[in-house]
Amino acid sequence: MTAEVRSPVGSLRAVVEARRLFDGRSFVEPARVVIQAGLVEAVGADVTEPTTVDLGDVTLLPGLVDCHQHLVFDGVGTFEEQVSGRTDEELGARARMLARRALEGGVTTLRDLGDRNFVTLGLRGDSDLPTILCAGPPITAVQGHCWFLGGECADRDALLAAVRERAERGCDVVKVMATGGVGSPTTPAWRSQFSAEDLRVIVEEAHRLGLPVAAHCHGEQGISDSIDAGVDTIEHFTFLNEALDPKPDPKLLERLARSGIALSATFGECSDGPPPPPMIVALRPAVQAAQAVVRQLGGKIVVGTDAGITTAKPHDVAPHAIHDLISIGMSPVEALAAMTSGGADALGLPGKGRLTPGADADMIAVDGDPRSDPAAVARIARVWRAGVLVNLTPKPPRDRMKAVGTRSMPPGRRRGHRDGSV
Repeated sequence: MTAEVRSPVGSLRAVVEARRLFDGRSFVEPARVVIQAGLVEAVGADVTEPTTVDLGDVTLLPGLVDCHQHLVFDGVGTFEEQVSGRTDEELGARARMLARRALEGGVTTLRDLGDRNFVTLGLRGDSDLPTILCAGPPITAVQGHCWFLGGECADRDALLAAVRERAERGCDVVKVMATGGVGSPTTPAWRSQFSAEDLRVIVEEAHRLGLPVAAHCHGEQGISDSIDAGVDTIEHFTFLNEALDPKPDPKLLERLARSGIALSATFGECSDGPPPPPMIVALRPAVQAAQAVVRQLGGKIVVGTDAGITTAKPHDVAPHAIHDLISIGMSPVEALAAMTSGGADALGLPGKGRLTPGADADMIAVDGDPRSDPAAVARIARVWRAGVLVNLTPKPPRDRMKAVGTRSMPPGRRRGHRDGSV
């Protein structure tokens, strides 16, 4: 693990200046921010002190918020192959390494929505890593999507027991596989795994215990049932059907937008990674067209990259999500908000994803102006975690996942597993 470099921006008081600053909602001038003991004290015109750190022609942004990652997955092979034969200690070490990769890529807050045996819970509170929220093993049907992670439930009593176990272990959120998953050999992505009443029981018990619920939903029925159940976030919302020809009912799109539920879109792919499979390329226009309608109707769309599921989605992929957000009709400023304050609000973290007085001093500097050059978000120049400058490890331009120590597999083993979502 790479140690962080202590800098003037740390426990000491510092005034950082740059050409531009985005506070999580809008651009602010002058682009100056005061950091004191890990918190933002003042921004913009309220800063009258001499500059401590002048970064020049860069843009200051809040640290990015990724609402959906999988730290135990390295992207190589099927989902099951990625964890099978690995001890919990090995998966925990992998998760730590990949969380660090996320931080160096500008992701200062992330939510892990599916590990094995609760191995990610021990990463929380580590100042060398992002702020991490953990779900533990996702709740799924017997032999359902990602059953091998240990969250199978056969009946209503098992569902209640699973929710209670997550509360007792100190999880931050309950993840339920409301539908199957793309690439899953056991349950088609469009098919519901639980009834509407089952989902309602999960939500009611989780809320009683103070936990939010994230529902993995590809199929239309699963999305509808999750709205009715009152889940807190809906992951993916791709509107798949048995024909794999997304044509969602306009009434469902309107219900989804009006529900107020945060919608975590599976956006973000590395430009230098492997190309998506033909099926995903074929489905994407229809899926994003439906998501664009939801946005136009007022839906709360944020970013959940599903990092880890393929080599095209390493754990520092979140900056690339800006292109997908723009493709569904957001302006660059709206997209930046979705990637920062919007994501933080979806996770119930008002002190994250913004550079405003009282917020945590999680901040990144990027080369360029994302308003005119959205790709600038991926040109990470500096990262601060709670006001401390992070030492960025140089990365080779190719074979990104191999660079963090994952095993390699023959191309033929990979080819069929780039289209999943978890």
